Amino acid sequence: MKHSRIISVLTLVIIFFTSCRTGKSMQSEIRAIRSDLYYELTTPEYLEEIIDTIYLNFIDYSNIDYYTTVKRAGTIIVPLFIFNYSWEKFNVTLGESSLTQTYREFLTEALLAESNSSACFNLRDNAANTAPDSAYMLNVKILHNRTSSAIELNNALIFMCLGDYSSFIFNFENYTVMPTVTNLRINVRLTKGKDCLLEKSYFVHHKPDYAGGKSKDSFFANEICINRMTESLSVATKKIVEHITEELHGLMLQNLIHRPFHKSPLTNLLEIIAPEKKRKMAYI
Repeated sequence: MKHSRIISVLTLVIIFFTSCRTGKSMQSEIRAIRSDLYYELTTPEYLEEIIDTIYLNFIDYSNIDYYTTVKRAGTIIVPLFIFNYSWEKFNVTLGESSLTQTYREFLTEALLAESNSSACFNLRDNAANTAPDSAYMLNVKILHNRTSSAIELNNALIFMCLGDYSSFIFNFENYTVMPTVTNLRINVRLTKGKDCLLEKSYFVHHKPDYAGGKSKDSFFANEICINRMTESLSVATKKIVEHITEELHGLMLQNLIHRPFHKSPLTNLLEIIAPEKKRKMAYI
């Protein structure tokens, strides 16, 4: 009887400690998941005549780690004879391999879509380097790109020893995905020939108000975590792209108004009306 209790206790200890997750095992599982970035146009469409064209140079670096990383942040273990409890926290940082496309490609597509919809200029991709020397050139550099979250694991293990080497073990796991945080900083430089018309860095800190979600299954929890981080990066990108496009639109619109010999639509209308008035006065 005594030996059976000792064996049961040792079995309990082994099962309890082996049930604890490791950062490497979770990292291996989470790296198999892929998620899509998305961009939705919500700004008003620019409907006036478009004259100018800006060429977007190739964005060569996403400034994000390639692999998604998982690191243990803390562990609490409460070992009792019948009931055992453990709490573990894992910090997760989004890597580009968890995305279905590179971030620089996504940013390029977002800038092209937003500018060609809501701005007073055409934005063309100059990845092939075919723009004329006198053209407006836009250089974009990603200075900082980090999206992170965390997963908490609550593990409860109930052990019942019935004697005669028989026992019952109940294991309950619950995963909680913590809110995501995205910090994104992008530098923009607009030039025409040798003249620099605009150089500015844009920063966005995005943290959704809602929690990430819960699951009793580790794979689903990891999937929720990746999807929430991808969503956060998408929203942060949208905010920063809208800021960039809005400022470029204002600058190009101001240059258009003050351009020599440029005739605004109102000026053209007045020039059409004025001769008609002169002809009517001549008949009088």
